[in-house]
Amino acid sequence: MKFSQDRTIKIYLVDDHKLLRESLQLLLARTDDFQVIGQSDNGMNLEDIFLQEVPDVVLMDITMPMRDGYETAKALKKQYPKLKIIFLTMHKTEETLSKAFNSGCDGYVLKENAFEELAAAIRKVMNGEIYVSDVLTPMMLNGFLADERSGHDLSDRELEIMKLLAEGYNNREIADMLGIAVKTVEVHRSNIMKKQNFKNITELVRYAVRNHIIEA
Repeated sequence: MKFSQDRTIKIYLVDDHKLLRESLQLLLARTDDFQVIGQSDNGMNLEDIFLQEVPDVVLMDITMPMRDGYETAKALKKQYPKLKIIFLTMHKTEETLSKAFNSGCDGYVLKENAFEELAAAIRKVMNGEIYVSDVLTPMMLNGFLADERSGHDLSDRELEIMKLLAEGYNNREIADMLGIAVKTVEVHRSNIMKKQNFKNITELVRYAVRNHIIEA
């Protein structure tokens, strides 16, 4: 489902460079519906910190002391599956990008592009999509994240419903668009998730992007 534009997006910053965190906070404060609710210099204990207030989006570095971004993302997604995580990093390699999305992140923004791209990245992940800095998009789509699930064929109707799910529509909206029962959509959705071994809708969206079912 599309994120409501009527409420504030709560953001938490995680980076071991204080100056960067402060700069990001000033940048995000320029946008009325963004609110930075806290910040940390490492990924330790965030699961407990978020018991007080769960953010909508975590902006996080990958290379940090004590626990890196990959392990932190895995731990946070396990406890807060609806949480959106955007890696904010200087790493531009295929390996780091692959590891980032395998750890469960929803976005990957280069620090050098943060001031131009961050607002768009936040809004995109809040709408259930993924975001990758423009300069890295060809790398992502050229197959280094080739999906092993491609051997599991979907019917034309399943592909149609997958596309709509990846675009952010819910079961009721899809049923109305296709002129079928909500229960039918639910059955197709269940079949798609089982055939492709998706654990959640984020994985479905990533698959749809990689396989050009929707545009990145």
